[in-house]
Amino acid sequence: MKKLVFLLVVLLSVCAFAFAGGVEEKASVAGEPSGQLVIYTSYSNDLQQILIDTFRDKYPKIDVQLIEGGAGELKARVKAEAANPQGDVITGITYSDLNEMKPYLQPYIAENDAALPEDARGATTDGYLTYQVAQCVNLLVNRQLASDLGVEIKGYDDLLNPKLKGKIISANPSNSSSAWDQLVTMLVVMGGLGSEESWEYVEKFTQQLDGKISGSSSAVYKNVFNGEYVVGVTYEAPCIEYIKAGQGDKVELVYMEEGTTASFHGNGILKDCSNLENAKLFMDHLIADETQKHMEKNGTHRQANLNLPTTVDFRIPMDELNLKYRDEQYLSEHRPDIVARWEAIWAKYSK
Repeated sequence: MKKLVFLLVVLLSVCAFAFAGGVEEKASVAGEPSGQLVIYTSYSNDLQQILIDTFRDKYPKIDVQLIEGGAGELKARVKAEAANPQGDVITGITYSDLNEMKPYLQPYIAENDAALPEDARGATTDGYLTYQVAQCVNLLVNRQLASDLGVEIKGYDDLLNPKLKGKIISANPSNSSSAWDQLVTMLVVMGGLGSEESWEYVEKFTQQLDGKISGSSSAVYKNVFNGEYVVGVTYEAPCIEYIKAGQGDKVELVYMEEGTTASFHGNGILKDCSNLENAKLFMDHLIADETQKHMEKNGTHRQANLNLPTTVDFRIPMDELNLKYRDEQYLSEHRPDIVARWEAIWAKYSK
């Protein structure tokens, strides 16, 4: 009888322990982040794979939904939905967008922010932006077409060659972030921000477009690659993708001999969004060491954490470029005026 009682006690203890373990395991699973995350994104396929797909792998219970579009289109949508936000995060925002977009964002300093270079930290924007990439601008040249035309293209001055009139493609700085960066770079390296000399160059360049402009930034590099245009004013990542894919014999990535600029592009959490905690997790994920190292090794975009060394042969280290300083505070304050002046120039020569 005593043995039977003892066995029953042992059995009950084992069952209780197993039950408690099962409850603990279920509680752990139930505690995993879940719900939704709606991202308004202008990310390329490359960035989606590196940043969003890895986030989905890390948090499989979060239903990540993407609303894709150009940077200007998505900013307009956020403004229109301000009274009832339909998204949680917007991508592709720069410091010069901050005055415009700050009323629609809420601050958050992501984990690992201190590991980034000082200029790339969210703290520089009071937490309103979390930067994930550094973007340089450049020219993309169709080698065969340039050779047939007998032109050498090494910088901005070369784009004023009369032989290139109507053979240059650019996006619209009013609604394309990469075209805005190109306009800024022209102003910086061809005379300086606020100078008439730089605007004289912009006017001459605009005449070279011969009344044609691209409706999207992606059409710029694609149409150069496809042979529709000799040269495009574009940005680094898609051009590096061509080089990485072994297409360097067809197109040449040219960093302007007058200099180039680099800007950090980031993400903001939308004010009064429905999935705030998941949005914070996404920001943490973007600048985690593992994510930034993965981007440096496998992506065509430069990671925001420029403290990481360049380990791939398809990307020139940042310190080897002729980088010029861009005054982000000035650009943020004067962006509407700069865009308005460019639009006036465009209206003059696009008739």
